[in-house]
Amino acid sequence: MKLIKRVYKWMILSIILQILVLAYFNYDFLLKDHDIKATSYEIDDETINKKKKSIEIKQGATQLNVSHDGYHAAWLLQGKVHVYDLTNKKLIDTIEDELGDINYYRWLPDRNIIIYSISIHQAGKVNVMTKDIDTGNIHSYPAISGLAKNSEVKHIELSPLTNVVYVKIQTSSTKARIYKYDIMDNLSYIMLFESSSKIREANLSDKLFYEDENGRIMQWDGRRKSKSRIDISGKTSLIGVDAEDNLYIGKRDAEGKINKLLNKKQDGESNSKWNEIDLKTPCDENDIIVRMNGEVYLVNRSGKVVVNLKDNTEIKYYGEFVEILDNYIVYSKDEELIVDRINK
Repeated sequence: MKLIKRVYKWMILSIILQILVLAYFNYDFLLKDHDIKATSYEIDDETINKKKKSIEIKQGATQLNVSHDGYHAAWLLQGKVHVYDLTNKKLIDTIEDELGDINYYRWLPDRNIIIYSISIHQAGKVNVMTKDIDTGNIHSYPAISGLAKNSEVKHIELSPLTNVVYVKIQTSSTKARIYKYDIMDNLSYIMLFESSSKIREANLSDKLFYEDENGRIMQWDGRRKSKSRIDISGKTSLIGVDAEDNLYIGKRDAEGKINKLLNKKQDGESNSKWNEIDLKTPCDENDIIVRMNGEVYLVNRSGKVVVNLKDNTEIKYYGEFVEILDNYIVYSKDEELIVDRINK
């Protein structure tokens, strides 16, 4: 009994001491002013992104591309997509498939996700998939089958807002098919057209713009399942569509060069006239780039400069042009891929 009483006494004493210590900190120590010295070091993303980044290009690599934020580079090598972290220049992912080789891929325009295609040549089949580089999550769309042997994806258009995907598959030397995945991943065949013709997708609605066999610019309305012609006279080329669904069309001269650029919002309600940009020097249609943010660039490859056609500002580069992003210009030089921040 005496032992138990002694234990209780020590327990009570211990509790009282703890209460006294906590009361001191709460009602005395923490209420007083104290001089505390601390050193803060901040390295924000903006500071990191201002640096020029580069990485050695592996021999045989094709389809060099950089993610929208300038942090990752990727290329196609031996049927696999190799993804690198540009900050530490390390390989962080290899996208491959045991069923066949990857022959096409692209980054989504606003996130670190790659959409890619796998061609199973002998089976006349194509698989389309996406992979989130940050999380590793893989998404598979329904397979496209019943194709001619050796059919391959040549281009994929997608809208992050509508989640509609259009896939261009070349099935012969002259013909290509267009397939569509809707927001529920339902697959549908759209049309057969010339393999050399381009496609561009609207961002805000389910519409696909394409060139027909006669060189006319056409619109496919995915909701109504109908075709209509973009009424522009003369010889034209489909250039691009920005995030606000402004369609950009190039007018060609007698030699096939683009000498004027037209653009207008395609919302089905606007009756406004086409905006025009006259080019000082006619150029190849592939040298005009429309970004999602509405910037339009002309690539002068011989002069190693990219010109913003809306304000005539120039961006220099020092190798072979690869692409231009919202905040970066990408080029290759001496077996290196260089990602250089644009001064704005």
